[in-house]
Amino acid sequence: MDSSPRARLGPGSSVLRWFLEPAGEVDQAGRAFLHAQLLASPVAAIMGSFCALIVASVALLRGGSIYGLFVVSELALMVWRSVEWRRRAKRMIRESSYVPSVNASVLISFLWCAQQGALAFAIMSGDDLTLMVLSATLVMAMIGPICARNYAAPRFAFTLVLMCDLPFVAGALASGEPWLRVIVPITPPFLFGVMQIITTFHRSMLLTLAVQAKAFRLARYDTLTGVLNRYGMDHALAQIPTNNNRQMALISIDLDGFKQVNDKHGHGAGDMLLAQVAKRVGEQLRTDDLLARMGGDELMVVVRNMAPDRVGRLADRLIVAISRHAYELGEGTVARVSASIGFACLPEDAANTVDLRLRADRALYAAKRAGKGIGQRYGTLAAASAPLSPVRTIGQ
Repeated sequence: MDSSPRARLGPGSSVLRWFLEPAGEVDQAGRAFLHAQLLASPVAAIMGSFCALIVASVALLRGGSIYGLFVVSELALMVWRSVEWRRRAKRMIRESSYVPSVNASVLISFLWCAQQGALAFAIMSGDDLTLMVLSATLVMAMIGPICARNYAAPRFAFTLVLMCDLPFVAGALASGEPWLRVIVPITPPFLFGVMQIITTFHRSMLLTLAVQAKAFRLARYDTLTGVLNRYGMDHALAQIPTNNNRQMALISIDLDGFKQVNDKHGHGAGDMLLAQVAKRVGEQLRTDDLLARMGGDELMVVVRNMAPDRVGRLADRLIVAISRHAYELGEGTVARVSASIGFACLPEDAANTVDLRLRADRALYAAKRAGKGIGQRYGTLAAASAPLSPVRTIGQ
């Protein structure tokens, strides 16, 4: 869902939030996608304004100067919508991380539909048959696009329909034409059908978003441990902003003795152990730290805004957490493993995340060669024959 359009609800009242609330459970990414649909098809909205402008202009020519207010107001809303659209489009091109707000577009839609309702009432309460036909055509022509453009927020979409249709009905009754009263009994089933269309489209979208969210999780999370997988970690690292002031450390963890557990107790027991190890590691991390299973019994942790000496202490805690207690593997089976850790810090040990990963791995290999069950940080390259300079050795 990363490449999907996104939008957000800016600062606003609880009433506005209620209007735009989806009719079902949806995650934050799905909510951003639904909000983005409210900004979709701006050309269609502008064409709707153009059609309304034509009807208002005809009414001005046939019905008097009062309709001049509708012409001016329609032009103002059309210009406002166009300027807002172009401003938003330019900023999205200029800033790849920009997430537009829907507030202005929602306000314009409310005002526009209120104006269409007022225009329909003014025309239908008169006695110009030609204008009545044009007004009825305009109102019916607007309902479909309103539903199609705003079904991501059912309450909002249905409110816009009511703002256009109910003044039209009220105007028909105010006209005094007896046969126009037939509009009253056919309005409720018409509105019911509109609501059904909006709801059906909305539920289909929610179902699609739920399927996409599940596929997204399966693609980026390890099903055994519930933490990120290799692809998920790669993507998460790519999303971290690159700047000269960022402080980040990458910790590579490899379990010592895991192969023996697999060989002695079977892969099922090994899977149970991995899940428990991931849980123990996760309990030592902060909420914004990243944890991934990179494959087999290899884990990776990414921490930000942590000084190298604190990273070393974190590595201490991780090794203790992993190795201190035995693991219950079912049916009375228990097993113990320890861990070797290598870590590197940015910007002290590397200039970018690619080098950071390579150097954390090299520190891990050095830790395993040094006897396992220890942690080591990648040091400055003093010579080709001695690329590693351990600055923290756990257990010594």
